[in-house]
Amino acid sequence: MDPRQCEPCRKIYGILQEHHDAAPADPLRTEDIGRMTGLKTRAAQVHLRHLWTEGRIDADRRTPLGLMSSEPTLPGALDWAAQVVAPDPTCAKCLLALAALGWEGQIHTNDLAAAAGISPRSVERHRPHLIRADLVAFKPVSSTDPETGFVTRKVDRFTLLSQLTARPIEDPAEREAATARAAAVVRRVSWLADVTPTEREFAIKSVRWCMWNGWPDEALFRALDAAENRQAYNPNGYLAQLLRKLPREYVIPARQVYEDTAEERMLTCPKCDRAFWTTRPGKPLCGPCREAALAELPAQLTLHAVRVAESGRATEQVAPAPWDRESDERQQLWA
Repeated sequence: MDPRQCEPCRKIYGILQEHHDAAPADPLRTEDIGRMTGLKTRAAQVHLRHLWTEGRIDADRRTPLGLMSSEPTLPGALDWAAQVVAPDPTCAKCLLALAALGWEGQIHTNDLAAAAGISPRSVERHRPHLIRADLVAFKPVSSTDPETGFVTRKVDRFTLLSQLTARPIEDPAEREAATARAAAVVRRVSWLADVTPTEREFAIKSVRWCMWNGWPDEALFRALDAAENRQAYNPNGYLAQLLRKLPREYVIPARQVYEDTAEERMLTCPKCDRAFWTTRPGKPLCGPCREAALAELPAQLTLHAVRVAESGRATEQVAPAPWDRESDERQQLWA
């Protein structure tokens, strides 16, 4: 049954969405959810599980994924995807099809192929291109049957990324303050509640190392607390296994950059070696070099043609969609 057709599921999702926007660091208990919706605790657990198995909430069963609307109205994600220069035209089609679902969501390979107007085989070939370009991150999703214990692979969950990596912590004072932040994250992870002081100290050092590389607190907490193993036999080994799955650098989600909530970073212009601050992804040009490069381009180009012209490659591959130079304020140049 679709959760959108279930009244208790819609009530629970609305409560989770409202609470997540107000206090994301303080998740609701199941008893509180049942009391706020007029359900018993067991009934609330059943509907939370249904929302999770249908991909409406995350594995922690408290984080909504924004997938309860009947028709997605997400001009922000589509607007962002239209400005991004993808590795090739086929990747651009896949990116636009994903953005039609929002900043994150779930879609089957066949459905993505139909939305992008390409074959499923093309989707499988170009999906690694989007991952290597830090434009999309995919996370496998599975569910366990409570009666048989069989694990079923479900549709992967995707998140649109900005290609911007978070700034590593280099200031000694900030690196020292990361110890207290790491301890706060470890205290919130449920399966680390009953560890020994030595194991807790190791966990704090491991989480702190990720923070030094730019990982934010909430992203680390979600990565650790979403694990299905709630009673780890070897907590230190299990923690190391989870952290090894995370990339060394934290790539900022595209939604934060689009909504101007991403942190600025200082880059050196690849053309004039001038240092400047920016929130743009990749290796953009500084303002003067960007204006000079735009003045040399023809009036009508495609997004892919701009990328080809900037990279110095052959110009045979050109996307069919026209690009208007007068709307350049929202375009990005790449070195």
